[in-house]
Amino acid sequence: MTPIRVFLVDDSSVIRRLVSDALTADPEVTVVGTASNGKTALAQLPQVQPDLIVMDVEMPEMDGLQTLAAIRKIDHRLPVIMFSSETRRGAVATLDALALGASDYVTKPVSAGGAKKALEYVRAELLPKIKALCPHRTGEGSGAGSPLPVSPGLSGERKRGPFTSGEPPLPAPASVAAASPVGRTIPVRRATTPPPAKPTNPRHAEVQRSPQPGPQDVAVPSTNAWRLPPPSPPGGVAVSGSGNRRRISTRPVEVVVIGVSTGGPAALAELLPALPPGLPVPVLIVLHMPPMFTRLLAERLALSSAAPVHEAADGDSVKPGHVYLAPGGYHMSLVREGGPRIVLDQKPPENHCRPAVDVLFRSVAKAYGAATLAVVLTGMGQDGMIGCELIRAAGGQVIVQDQATSVVWGMPGCVARAGLADEVLPLVQIPAAVTRRVQIARSSAPI
Repeated sequence: MTPIRVFLVDDSSVIRRLVSDALTADPEVTVVGTASNGKTALAQLPQVQPDLIVMDVEMPEMDGLQTLAAIRKIDHRLPVIMFSSETRRGAVATLDALALGASDYVTKPVSAGGAKKALEYVRAELLPKIKALCPHRTGEGSGAGSPLPVSPGLSGERKRGPFTSGEPPLPAPASVAAASPVGRTIPVRRATTPPPAKPTNPRHAEVQRSPQPGPQDVAVPSTNAWRLPPPSPPGGVAVSGSGNRRRISTRPVEVVVIGVSTGGPAALAELLPALPPGLPVPVLIVLHMPPMFTRLLAERLALSSAAPVHEAADGDSVKPGHVYLAPGGYHMSLVREGGPRIVLDQKPPENHCRPAVDVLFRSVAKAYGAATLAVVLTGMGQDGMIGCELIRAAGGQVIVQDQATSVVWGMPGCVARAGLADEVLPLVQIPAAVTRRVQIARSSAPI
């Protein structure tokens, strides 16, 4: 199998050597070139013909944001992973890069750990993302083929007047501002993969079949939903039932929970602004992101969404119509004793993640049972699948993003292949589906 061709762009020779050593130790990856700044990188790009670029954010002459904007003019599908520092400035610049069309990011290792620890960190954090974004080379991952829109929700622009919370993002260079992709589509290079093998874990064998309607389930035609424009053109998959009839529980939904990873910031920036104002339930989100990044992301999402968006804090009372994002480095659970409230902890990572989607999903399966609606969006790995098993066993509902609009169809793909999804939908159709399921038992109007 042909190795993945990686191009490294970083002004630090130490970092270039570190990353190169970490990647070339894997036979499935080869480093085809390095550059110390964006200007040099752009000049070398036609010769090295990479499958993927790993690029620093802050560089002399031409930084990562300027370079990324230039690359997107040349190649809309080439995967680019930003390699940024875990500082406030680095976090802001990383979110700017994601808004400009970066595929993903990895924070740089801290120097205090020593060279060996840094090498291990790069292998553990960067290699899986490279392979997930280039599944056509390794046979791993589940990337898909159609472009994803870059949402204004990550650009730092406010839909409802001036900034009132947090700080505005760092100003982008003039060349970047001129090339800003806000409002247009920036595709990400993804390749189709062979049909995935069936799970081999025997404990999942009994969930391979499609879910069947239970005593409280009713098949409802998919038409216009409450407070929403006409639905998007067909493209989703009705996992149970036939045609466009989908399993929708008549039990009122009391909470919506969302799990997401790779490609998550852009997906949330498209989904949350499309939810109608005054949604009568709270929305809780777990995104695999480090500390500080989640706070800045919540501030940006709040600027573009009708609903208030918060980085969750321990003990927060959960209010209908509000969105709560788990802070980086903390698991988030929801309990109902004494009123719905958020519990944060720093117990060991699950699925190599903290926060972990399974932790949140497990807690709502216990606290809300059949009144839970879970949504699994783009992301690598299988975090959230066990939680979806528990939610479905309790009578709750599950929607997953389809392969064509996912940056990586790992998390949603695992749920869909296990037969746990009530619907598999393009990202653009998920807000309408969520609203429809939340409103089904609250309105006498036909759905």
